Formats: sequence, structure tokens, C-alpha cells
Amino acid sequence: MGFESGRDLAAIGAHIERHWGPVHEVFHEIESDYVHIDVHVVRATPERPYHVLVTSGMSDRPMKVPEGAEECGYAELLLALPQNWPVDHASFDDERNYWPVRQLKRTARFPHLYESWLWVGHTVTNGDPPEPFASNVGFCGGLLSSPVLCHKDAWCLAISPEKQIQFLSLIPVYLEELLFAWKVGADALIKRLNEIGVTELVVKDRRNVCEGQ
Repeated sequence: MGFESGRDLAAIGAHIERHWGPVHEVFHEIESDYVHIDVHVVRATPERPYHVLVTSGMSDRPMKVPEGAEECGYAELLLALPQNWPVDHASFDDERNYWPVRQLKRTARFPHLYESWLWVGHTVTNGDPPEPFASNVGFCGGLLSSPVLCHKDAWCLAISPEKQIQFLSLIPVYLEELLFAWKVGADALIKRLNEIGVTELVVKDRRNVCEGQ
């Protein structure tokens, strides 16, 4: 585990429960490199008809941020899944169900593995060249953004004056959308996604906003 896991885990868990609801299950890593990434599952309710998945462990160690962005040095990731998405251990044996968890963990480890950082507007790919996350989806990358399905108070958890954990959403994107973001800029892609109501809630067959470009 990261050197601060024991100290911050309770605070992160309390933050999740305060803003999204009771954590029903935590998917723990068996083996970890660099940081120990777990995924907390807040199951759907009638009032909130989608599951919320939030990482812990990414913020155990600081990311390597550029000068002037020190407040962005610690982060955790989240996304939401439709209420009919199976989120139990047995169903996660099928990659078609498990890929959101895999991508959360993979992305959370990315900045520590490559001595980099992740922030709003940054993109990550599933391999080089990018490949679909699973056989039933066309997404092959992720876009980091600010969560919109929660209050802004959920975006940040103050551990200490020196450590502020930022909660970022991971939005799955298509290859054409990745290429558009790289060419024109992530802000332009985020604007297009906002126009059709894309949020951190995964919609497997959503429209590709850059198809044909």
C-alpha cells in the first residue's frame, strides 16, 4: 500500500458516504504496484438510479504536477453505471461488465507509473494504438472531467492544509473523440459532450460526437 493508505482511507470512505451514499462493497486489489487501488461501490437507489464507483489509493502518493499546480497533486476517480449494470463479483468475471472497474484502476495508477499527473481535460488511452475496452463497447480511452451528478462540495476532500484530494470523473470516449481532443483541444470535446448531456454516467451506446471527423 501507499505510505498514507491507513491514515486517509477512513476519511475517503466517509467522504464517499456523505456525498454519494453508503458503500455496499469495496473491490480490493490482491496485488498492487506503486499504489494500492480499491474501488468503492455505492449501489443504486430509487432516488439515485445509478451505481457510483469511486477509487481510493490513487491519492496515497502525490502526482508529479507542474509548478503552480500543487493543489492538483492528489486525486481520486469516479464514474457511474446504470442501475441494471451488474456490480457483483460473479458478473465481474465477464470483461463486458468489469471494464469500468479495470479502467478506473488502470487510470488511477497511470500518473504514478509514468511520473506524471492527471487533471480535467487530460486523456488516457487503452493501449497504443487504442483498443476497445471490451467486446460490447466502442470506447477506447478516457477523458478526465469534473463530476456533474453530485454537489460541488463532493469535488474536494481536505485532508490537511497541504493535502487536498480532488475527485475527478472518468468519461469513456471513442477513438474519434480522442483524436479530436488531441487536435482541437479537450475543452472543445467537453463542450460537444455537454451538448448531448454526457456525464460520468456510462451509456454504452451513446452517440459518438466526433464520428466521421
